[in-house]
Amino acid sequence: MRKLIFILLFSGFIQDAFSQNQYVTFRIDSAVRADMAARQIPGLQLAVIKYGLILKKGHYGFANLEDRIPVTDSTLFSIASMSKSMTCAGILLLMEDGKLNLDDSVGQYLDSLPATWNGITIRRLMNHTAGLRDDWDENDNFFYTKNTDTLLLDALKSAPLKFRPGQGWSYGSGSFVLGLIIAKVSGETYPAFMKHRIFEKLGMSNSCINDADNIIPNRAAGYIIRDSLIVHGRHISAAAQARGDVGVLTTVTDLLKWYAALQDSSLLKKSSIDAMFSPGSLNDGHAVPYGFGWFLKPYRDHPLIAHTGSFRTGFDSYMEIYPEDHLCIIILSNLRNSATSQIAKDIIGLFDKDYGRASRMDSVADPDTVRTLLLKSSFEELGLNLDTTRKMVSELHLPFYPQTDDDLAWFRNIEDFTFIRAIRPSKPKPDIFGDTIQGIYLYKVKCRNQPVRYFAFLLDPTGKCVFMDYEE
Repeated sequence: MRKLIFILLFSGFIQDAFSQNQYVTFRIDSAVRADMAARQIPGLQLAVIKYGLILKKGHYGFANLEDRIPVTDSTLFSIASMSKSMTCAGILLLMEDGKLNLDDSVGQYLDSLPATWNGITIRRLMNHTAGLRDDWDENDNFFYTKNTDTLLLDALKSAPLKFRPGQGWSYGSGSFVLGLIIAKVSGETYPAFMKHRIFEKLGMSNSCINDADNIIPNRAAGYIIRDSLIVHGRHISAAAQARGDVGVLTTVTDLLKWYAALQDSSLLKKSSIDAMFSPGSLNDGHAVPYGFGWFLKPYRDHPLIAHTGSFRTGFDSYMEIYPEDHLCIIILSNLRNSATSQIAKDIIGLFDKDYGRASRMDSVADPDTVRTLLLKSSFEELGLNLDTTRKMVSELHLPFYPQTDDDLAWFRNIEDFTFIRAIRPSKPKPDIFGDTIQGIYLYKVKCRNQPVRYFAFLLDPTGKCVFMDYEE
């Protein structure tokens, strides 16, 4: 009799769990399909993981529109700048091998560097504090004609630094240089090193470094939107597509293995993983919101580890990890600028409305107009002048280093500063930068000649803004 009761209870538990999983799958499917339709996304892969269990893993749409080839689990997507974390992992493996130190000068490994590069270390390349420009700001012809690593590096060396190494944070081409250092130190090509030290080690059998000239089975075609129509992605050189900052082709299935390796010591030592997920620092001691290939910040009142990858050849990707929640969302698509990070927030917002996008929240009455005026004034102060802005963004740990006065237009001539809602943590705790977050205040902001943007202002118990997050 007891055995029968146990079987009935266990069967009920399994049935209830199955029903809940079906409900989760339905809600995610509905949100993803709606976002794909709204953004004209041809194809997409997705995974949602909680406590190591896959809540949802799916594929949608087409890998190739001309031949109507559907996306499958084996479809390879370019993950573009999400490649940076894997290249940084390659550097950390060489460090563990005793073949380099993170504070080594880049000049120890590459020849004929300009004198301005003397202060650039491997660490500063990894956390974007080197001052290198982002040569992906160049037009397509630049990357079409620069068809070797040598030509690409020569162009980078000839460009002035944005700032003295360690003076600021600015997204740059550091991981491209890291790929060259990996090849120099390991004695093999960057693709070969990544294959046997990372992809094969983790069983990522559908991952490789892109080779645009070769036939790669199951590689998705990339697309962009031009004049409201879907067209093929841009054409650039094979060398540009295989760089250490953009080169990885992979699948969600393989990225689940990559995520698992970041939770244990199957690839890197714990000390290396801790370093990867720790904020970098400037010469003045201020922390920056970037580790080794990952953006690091508080999102609402929880730490968030994330990176996007948008590529002109026609791809967009996003991976976000909430370590306190043991949650990870991975999205790969074959349409550039398909807002995969917003899709991820739409998914997580299904289960916790406080995590959803501010633009989808209903505004409520502002309970503290004085606070709003103070935040507006602080926001305007960011637009005063370059020196003031650079000092403020350093103190607020913002991923921003203005180069010219035009860069301050984000903060000037405010036409709308609308309170949306407040989120008050039930148990205030220090964020990733050590500041205790007492309240999170969401606003819609419109400045003259600028699009509408949404910001979160994170305040400590004294009412001081200690972090400002541009959400979309």
